[in-house]
Amino acid sequence: MLSKFNLFRRKSKPVGQTLEKGREGAERRRIQKNRLVKAGIFAVLLLLTWLAFPQVTVYEYTVAVGDAWQRETLESPVDFPIYKTPDSLAAERRRVRERVAPVFAPFPEAEADIEANRRRVEEQLNSLFETYENMLANRARGRIREAEQDSLAFLEYRRLARVKLTPSQWQRLLDDYAQRVPGLDAATREVLPGPPLAYQLLDLAAQSSRSRLELGVIDQPLDSVLTEQIRIRIDETNEVVRSKSALWGLEDASDLTVRTLEPVLAERFPDEPPLTSITVAFFRALFVPNLRYLRAETLALYADEVAGMSPTFGKVSQGEVIVREGQTISAEARAKLLSLERFMADEGGPTFVWRRSLGQFLMILGTYAIFFLYLFALRRHIFDDNRRVVPIALLFLVLIGLFAVVLRAPDFIDVYLVPVTIASLLLTVMFDSRVGLFATLTLALIGGQMLNYDFEFAFATIFAGTLGIFSVRDIKNRGQFFVSSSVIFLGYAFVLTASYFFQQGTLERYGLEILYVAGNAFFVLMAYPLLWFFERAFDITTDLTLLELSNTNRPLLRELSVKAPGSFNHSLQVANLAEAAAGGIGANALLARVGALYHDIGKMSKPEYFVENQRAGLNPHTQLKPRMSALIIASHVKEGMEMGRKAKLPKRVLDFIPSHHGTSRIEYFYRKAVEQAEGDESAVQDAEFRYPGPRPHSKETGILMLADSVEAASRSLAEPTHKRLEALVDMIFKARTEDGQLSDTDLTFRELAQVRETFLSVLMGIYHVRVKYPGQEEEQEAKSPPSPEPVPAAEAPSATALPEAAPAGDGVPEAASTVPQPASEGASAAEEPDAPRSGSAS
Repeated sequence: MLSKFNLFRRKSKPVGQTLEKGREGAERRRIQKNRLVKAGIFAVLLLLTWLAFPQVTVYEYTVAVGDAWQRETLESPVDFPIYKTPDSLAAERRRVRERVAPVFAPFPEAEADIEANRRRVEEQLNSLFETYENMLANRARGRIREAEQDSLAFLEYRRLARVKLTPSQWQRLLDDYAQRVPGLDAATREVLPGPPLAYQLLDLAAQSSRSRLELGVIDQPLDSVLTEQIRIRIDETNEVVRSKSALWGLEDASDLTVRTLEPVLAERFPDEPPLTSITVAFFRALFVPNLRYLRAETLALYADEVAGMSPTFGKVSQGEVIVREGQTISAEARAKLLSLERFMADEGGPTFVWRRSLGQFLMILGTYAIFFLYLFALRRHIFDDNRRVVPIALLFLVLIGLFAVVLRAPDFIDVYLVPVTIASLLLTVMFDSRVGLFATLTLALIGGQMLNYDFEFAFATIFAGTLGIFSVRDIKNRGQFFVSSSVIFLGYAFVLTASYFFQQGTLERYGLEILYVAGNAFFVLMAYPLLWFFERAFDITTDLTLLELSNTNRPLLRELSVKAPGSFNHSLQVANLAEAAAGGIGANALLARVGALYHDIGKMSKPEYFVENQRAGLNPHTQLKPRMSALIIASHVKEGMEMGRKAKLPKRVLDFIPSHHGTSRIEYFYRKAVEQAEGDESAVQDAEFRYPGPRPHSKETGILMLADSVEAASRSLAEPTHKRLEALVDMIFKARTEDGQLSDTDLTFRELAQVRETFLSVLMGIYHVRVKYPGQEEEQEAKSPPSPEPVPAAEAPSATALPEAAPAGDGVPEAASTVPQPASEGASAAEEPDAPRSGSAS
């Protein structure tokens, strides 16, 4: 409020620094929230993994007939019965069903119902024929509307008719009816005598229905009766038994009707096409079986028989050997193992279940501790970032969920079909090979525990996963996933083959496992689309993405080369320096190169304000105040971030744009502003001449800052000899270190020394001595005026003594000294405005 009345001058805040009140409290809350979310992720992972474990009946899912018993010889600790397997119990129940005769009851009203059905069908035929007759009559008299109404009524009668005939069969009956009504059939004047064909066939069907009742017809298909006899319950106390062969099913009765009616129809209607199908349709509409199935009574008899079945078929005495070490598990041995487990669970009750469950939970906790303690100790940046922990947890949960499904359907699929190595490949590509290796170890151990400590599976998974990890350590294209799939299959096959010979397993089991691992290797190809999903869902930048971004034909880089060719060339040189230096100290060389290629894209918005893009004699900064020029120069950072976000660059690449200058000072314009203030530095706000930051926070971004400054300053040297380049690099490194720009990186003094040597080696390759052809020296002397003798590097004055000798920055002129002095401005030849050029350095 005081500042609005000019009573108080607010101090400028340092650019790139957050000074808002309560920052420490907000940071603590953020850390606490991060820890709570991480704890929730771990809790969900532990709980769901524990639920995926087979509960109680472990042997049922982990012990198969034909496998070798890999544990110690097992003796029975108690006397226990041998329980029948579910398959044997189901087979015994089927035998009971085949033994228990179904119960039927006579239906004396069947004949009366047949007669009632006959009358109902006859009434429907009367209505249908009458409507048909009216329709034809109205149509003949030209009463179109009445004919249409009769037609609709006729179709409705036909739809609701009890007898079901095809349209052609109905038409056959209608044509016959029309020939028997005088004047109705215009095609013939002869009227047929006798009742219509439909009524004649209806009478034959009724006679056949009554005759079938004498044989005894049940209301079920005869094939559904599994016994040779059935029970006919007369009343609650009387029951008779009849042979199944003496009865007829509903379909059998229809077939019998066909056989008996065919000769009758052929004799009665010799000149007619076969009418058997129409007559059988009438028979089905009329017939009612005279023996009805009593389902409840039959099921009661079946339940009584099943209740009398014994769930066991033998006994194992205490001390008796159930299975010996190395012995092939037979069906009998497996039944004994399952029976022992069931007996112990029944005898121990909840205590047994909770002891086993607690043991499983503790084993899961210990296994996950191996992986997450590794992340905490050696991959802290992954452990602290929940956006990296979540995809890892998701991968674990999906694969463990597949374990749970496989273990609960052992008759259909095998555990070797679960593609555990997908996690090996994905985590190696997304993070590094060590994370992938520890994840493979964790999943293999959990899978082995779920299989009741199956060493073969755990070792095969670790071996195949390790081979897969090595196959993608230096992945250069997505097609390498096909190679990894083949390598993983060979890894699994190698261990399974060794186990087959070592344990003397069955050839059938070995062949099935090879087929399963072949399917496993095929599913590994799913790592490619999953990698695409994780990259975009969790903002993960892999080397594959970086390789794609390093292509200079990408739209953003191609646009930079057109709009700001000087900045583009500068970026290429910085990329070479950064890549070589990062590779020399074991940092991510590809990330450093990609970050360098994109770090100056913001210069495309105002390329003419940067010296490397200016033409001789054209410098727009000559018309601007130093503060405005500094503001324009610094704006390329913000504009570069906006362009990068619009182009959807990954965050790891975007981080290079604001950090390649850090919070360094734009020295050229700062000194120019001080000069205009007659040397009074207090009259110039330092913060107004600094880049917004932040400072570099990783080895790669720190290397880029140094490479950017070195490359820009090296171009200001008139004669870049090794001695002068060495002095230049040393001073820039010293200036950046003293200004604190590298304080947030992990670069050590040893690594900085290695980066320095790499820079010198690359720069000497760029500025190597070229052979001068005859006459070239005279030509150069004629074109260029003589310059004073260069100042030796050892005698060069300090940067503070020579403000005009600042290294070439964004548009800064060629340095006034042959040995540029480092300053805190962020020496990049593309980042300080160009003063009027004065020719070669003096």
